[in-house]
Amino acid sequence: MTSSLTRRHLLLGGAAALLSESPWAQSARDWPVRPVKVIVPSGAGGVVDVLARQLYDRLQKGFGQPFVVENRPGANGLLGMTAVKNAAPDGYTILHGSASATVMAEALNPELPVRTMRDLAPVALTAVGGVLLLVHSSVPAKTLPELVELLKREPEKYPSYGSWGVGSNGHLTMEWIKQRTGLTINHVPYKTAPGLLTDMVSGLIPIGWADVTSPVGFIQQGKLRGIAVNGTVRSPKLPDVKLMSEQGYPFPATGWQGVFAPRNTPVQVQDRLHAAINRELGTRELQEAIRSVNVEPPATVSREAFIKIIEDDLAVWRKIVVNGNIKPE
Repeated sequence: MTSSLTRRHLLLGGAAALLSESPWAQSARDWPVRPVKVIVPSGAGGVVDVLARQLYDRLQKGFGQPFVVENRPGANGLLGMTAVKNAAPDGYTILHGSASATVMAEALNPELPVRTMRDLAPVALTAVGGVLLLVHSSVPAKTLPELVELLKREPEKYPSYGSWGVGSNGHLTMEWIKQRTGLTINHVPYKTAPGLLTDMVSGLIPIGWADVTSPVGFIQQGKLRGIAVNGTVRSPKLPDVKLMSEQGYPFPATGWQGVFAPRNTPVQVQDRLHAAINRELGTRELQEAIRSVNVEPPATVSREAFIKIIEDDLAVWRKIVVNGNIKPE
């Protein structure tokens, strides 16, 4: 009798556990069984969008389910991040974002309605790369120390520098340089990198920061000169442009791209997606595609290591914002 009752309690307990299990947790074992929406919080054709489409074309073939990239630009990435935050945590809506749209935006404005670590689950690091400090060919400086010396010596001749917006990677990196050196050069925010590059090539604003892809042609034509790149790796197509750290300015953060899911997405889904992404990042085809836009493929890192990168970078960017009393537009 005791044995019979024990078996009955075990069976009832197991049934109750199955009934109480989240439907998302139950379906996680077979994920994905339908199309996955990938939200890119920037416009089509940019570096983030291009690399996202390269990656998800391959994941689609591997999983046998569509990964549909949807661009949601606006509000410095906030529109796309909000859509992912509010999506069901089942793995069928994910974010392919950048450091600019996540930790830099949050560092600039901690009161944003979407917080990276509070509202999202970091899944995988997909690309790393810095931004370029550029000068017009007429500027005599060829290195970062030479540029700093020039700006100190002739501040009236070079009163301003440009970037693609308040709180951008270039803006905050230059503010870090200013805080270290005492430079007083003013920031001119542009709405887009192409707009800035147009004015730089014309000589209207001879100093600026841009992504590592857009200005390559101008540099190769001799119209612009690369002075430095932040981050930890030189750009594949501009191997002679030294890192800031190689020039005596060890900047402690970098740009990156990564994949996020809504918070509380089942761990099984995150594990499957993480493993698949890193498997594709190890292929020669995807590595060549990443390098083709002048970005270096990242080393494989665990989810825990990616989280540490996010937390460390957020602290770096926030300190720059606070020390520089930088306010969102």
